[in-house]
Amino acid sequence: MIEKVIVTGANGYLGSYVVREFLRQGFSVLALKFPHYASVIVDHPDVQYIEADISAPILDNVPLQEAIGKSEIKAVVNIAALLGSSDYEANFRVNTEGVKHLIELAAQLGVRRFVQISSVVVMKSIKGPYGITKQKGQELLMASDLDYTVFIPAMIMGPESLGLNRVLKNVFRFPFFVPLIGTGKETQHPIYVKDFARAIVASVKSEKSARKVYQIAGDTVLSFRNFIRMILQVYGKRRIFVFVPAFIASLMGMLFQKIQKVPLFTAEHVKGILQDSRLDTTELVNDLGFRPTPLKQALEESLGIIQTNWNYYLGPRDEKVIRPD
Repeated sequence: MIEKVIVTGANGYLGSYVVREFLRQGFSVLALKFPHYASVIVDHPDVQYIEADISAPILDNVPLQEAIGKSEIKAVVNIAALLGSSDYEANFRVNTEGVKHLIELAAQLGVRRFVQISSVVVMKSIKGPYGITKQKGQELLMASDLDYTVFIPAMIMGPESLGLNRVLKNVFRFPFFVPLIGTGKETQHPIYVKDFARAIVASVKSEKSARKVYQIAGDTVLSFRNFIRMILQVYGKRRIFVFVPAFIASLMGMLFQKIQKVPLFTAEHVKGILQDSRLDTTELVNDLGFRPTPLKQALEESLGIIQTNWNYYLGPRDEKVIRPD
């Protein structure tokens, strides 16, 4: 019998890759989708999409309950999150209470395996509403009796990555220079989105990953300044760096949050940039045989798709229906 999983945030950036990876590895997916500025639907007979708002009690979602029926669910994979909002209560409803509602769903269905996508910001000393509420959701799960796996990722890099496309827009905004927040010495540790999707599916298949928290990142730690240099090298361009005081960038981030549907960056992004990201993937390697794509290759593949179309990937766009690879 084909095994079935529930994936939340399934029509979002990471979620669409995870759905495709589950299909590649022979699973059936009950995909919970939500209104998204760049929704991606995977057209396949083993994927069924259900509208679901995890900030509301998920047990009351009648279409979901009907879709589940008498199916045996292998795992719940929670990728849904509220992004780009500085409203604490809005973040709490999705990033914390949403986890609580999914734990209740797992209990009702008798599902033991639960995969939670957290964020590197939970490890940082300075957190905004997103980081605080993601940490609270993670703590709720870890206090449960479920066989959880929590992933703490660095920047998730891929063609549709808001983080990467924001960097590109900033790098090529001006013809001769690149504005850098602070000094640009703080480290980045990107993870390729395809590698992340494979690790998530591998964790569902392995008993070793039960009740584990994994940091997940790529093979290279580098300063933000050197990350931009690598991008410029791929495009064959040269720029000089102009440094922007952090407090000015934070004010700009707060303004963008108020006036842009998909902010160029937020005040919380500024906080993240000014703190080092250096993750330890040793346990992930030992348990799941994690082998990330080399950073240069992952970046070249991503930029080869983006080319100069970062504004397209940063803006709202019509829902896209794709066939799995």
